[in-house]
Amino acid sequence: MDRAALAVDPPAADFLHAETSTTTDSSLPIGYADQACKECRRRKARCNRGLPTCDYCTKYRRHCLYEKHSRTPLTRKHLTEVETRLEKAEALLRQITTQIPAHLRTWQHDAPAVPPPDASLGQSPDLSGSIHAGQASAGDGIPIAPKEQTPPQSAVTDHDPEHEKMLEGPPVDDFEWSEHDAEYSRELFPEEAAAIGGESPLLDGMGSLSIDDSEGGYLGVASGAALLRLLEPNARRHRAGSRSKPFQNLSIYPLTPQPDPNRHVSEAMIDAYFRMYHLSYPIIHEPTFRAQYSQVIPRPNGVCWSVLAYVVAAIGVWTSASTSQDTLDLALFSQARGMLSFNFLEVGNVTLVQTLTLASNYVQKRDKPNSGYNYSGLASRMAMGLGLHKEFQGWNISPLNMEIRRRVWWTLGIFDIGASITFSRPNVWPFQGVEVAFPLNVNDEDLTPASHSYPPESNHMTPYTAVATQARFNTATYQCYDRVISKPPPTAEEMLHMEATHIAPWLASIPSFFKVTAIVPLRYAHAQAVCDWRLRNLRIIMYRPFVIRKSLINGAELDPSSKEAYKRCLADAKSTIVSIAGYWATKEHNRLSAWYGLYFIFQAALIPCICLRSEPSAPESPAWRSQIITALETIQAMAGLNASCARCHSTILDLCGRYLDGYETEPNQTLQFQENLSPSAMLDSTAFEEPWSMDKPAGDASNGQMNEVLNMMWPNISPLDAADVGMGENTGWLEFLQASSYDDGWAGPPSLPQ
Repeated sequence: MDRAALAVDPPAADFLHAETSTTTDSSLPIGYADQACKECRRRKARCNRGLPTCDYCTKYRRHCLYEKHSRTPLTRKHLTEVETRLEKAEALLRQITTQIPAHLRTWQHDAPAVPPPDASLGQSPDLSGSIHAGQASAGDGIPIAPKEQTPPQSAVTDHDPEHEKMLEGPPVDDFEWSEHDAEYSRELFPEEAAAIGGESPLLDGMGSLSIDDSEGGYLGVASGAALLRLLEPNARRHRAGSRSKPFQNLSIYPLTPQPDPNRHVSEAMIDAYFRMYHLSYPIIHEPTFRAQYSQVIPRPNGVCWSVLAYVVAAIGVWTSASTSQDTLDLALFSQARGMLSFNFLEVGNVTLVQTLTLASNYVQKRDKPNSGYNYSGLASRMAMGLGLHKEFQGWNISPLNMEIRRRVWWTLGIFDIGASITFSRPNVWPFQGVEVAFPLNVNDEDLTPASHSYPPESNHMTPYTAVATQARFNTATYQCYDRVISKPPPTAEEMLHMEATHIAPWLASIPSFFKVTAIVPLRYAHAQAVCDWRLRNLRIIMYRPFVIRKSLINGAELDPSSKEAYKRCLADAKSTIVSIAGYWATKEHNRLSAWYGLYFIFQAALIPCICLRSEPSAPESPAWRSQIITALETIQAMAGLNASCARCHSTILDLCGRYLDGYETEPNQTLQFQENLSPSAMLDSTAFEEPWSMDKPAGDASNGQMNEVLNMMWPNISPLDAADVGMGENTGWLEFLQASSYDDGWAGPPSLPQ
């Protein structure tokens, strides 16, 4: 007889037992074994596998004995069954433990362990001044989160560290969150939702109920959740350790198939990104990203990583393109943008912050400044929701992961603050309440996933020198910019004092190997130059109003402070022009350098333009002419890599071309510029059709020509609004540049329409 026929399914065994057994109800089987008993197997009898005794052994009074399995079957089915049983057991334990009063949960009241003598080595130093000193870190060695201790009531004071720790202690999880509708996910994936259990994340719009780090993102000491953490200090750790993240495996992105980045993104694109762009803005950890791209390690966060890969490829293509006509980067970014959706606003992770940050900088350089501004706003909000602006004492996080968080935060800050200055908008980047150290100046080989402590900082250039230096610059000087855009306008004495108290100390703190006079490896030349150009541009912005004021009151004597501000502005403008011209003559040409070079040299060239128009016969006029001609020649040399060079070149010529002793654009140069224009710029080519004639006064110039200046300095801001930046209530760039004349000089500002 076939042995398979001897096997009886439990339902069949129930039926057989009901039909053949003559025993009482008390002798009915309480369960069924997985195999026949030894006696039935020996006699080749039909066994119903009843427990504790099968029907055959009961009937014939045999000794019924079942053998235990020597090993469990190594099958996927068996493992799935075990996992299901384990999840059900954990869910049952959670349900039971939640019904026990908190004071009876003895397993949560472990006695505090006595720390070893060197335990302090694993603790983080005080980070309260980290954004100023930049010396704090999350700890030397492997940080270990200490056990919670409840201090005596008498020991709790207003500044008690234990009190503050309960309000905002080190997180036991990251701050990644998801706000997708749980009920909607349950309807789409009922089987996966059932396997998770009935517990849903506790989310609320008041920031008061979500005490787990993985539920509501970062919630600081001013939130209601901080008070809840104080009242229930153990709840966060218990809940975080007793349940998994809800719906972490469910699909949270569109169900349409997504393209494989490896099909479109090549190694050359990634190489170009890390060779040029990464050395100035290292928001991505290169070894980790390359390993993820090669699928050596998993790619995190699903579609978020794919979008990041496309943005990285777009930037790599853009920086390495040989002409401004290459558009492959636009196709790659279009693919990335097409993969984004409103669903991403319900997700928070570091990968998405990196994606939005890079997208903001890319679209700004692709002449979509407001789109970039919006991307940056999303990235900064998400970064704070992830707690990237905070570090915690005793946080159990690897040194590399902590360092990546720092790099992401400060790179985002550089872009956000830079955009605010570029557009003359109020600073929205937070400086108060930020407790995160500056990035360390280390090489990737010295800090790896296997590192248990932070290596000493290098005394040479690394990929993170520039971001750390610019982060300190922004922290030291943001008050200078805030004062410039505030009313009443600052005085010259105030600006000179702010430079001495804010800029000078930062300038002295720059490492010797990164100073503008230091010789750096060629691949770091761009990062070093941009840092110097950014400093000089800020000082030009600070002192520019006093240059304009002197031009408005031609011949009048300035007070000593205003005269000093005037001289410093002209000196920084000259240094910028000379520096950019020298860089372009000796360093590598690429679109990244062309973009920054054009922006800063155009800002600087406007200063001698103003002076030359106001005082064409001044003793300094030959130097001003030389600076303007140098700027024009440099802009002309950049034309092949930056289509905006045509507008800048033409605008400067229109402003003061007749003062340049016969300097004119050659016929083929104008044609070359127009060929480099984008299609949208070619439609608006009237600026090139009617150059000023020598006999036409400057006051008759069209508003469109003057607006070109303002559009380049403050993109997408109305000319009238931009004109009054730093000029007080009644005068502005536009009025000055339009009203001066060659023969009569400045005759006062024209009346504005009321």
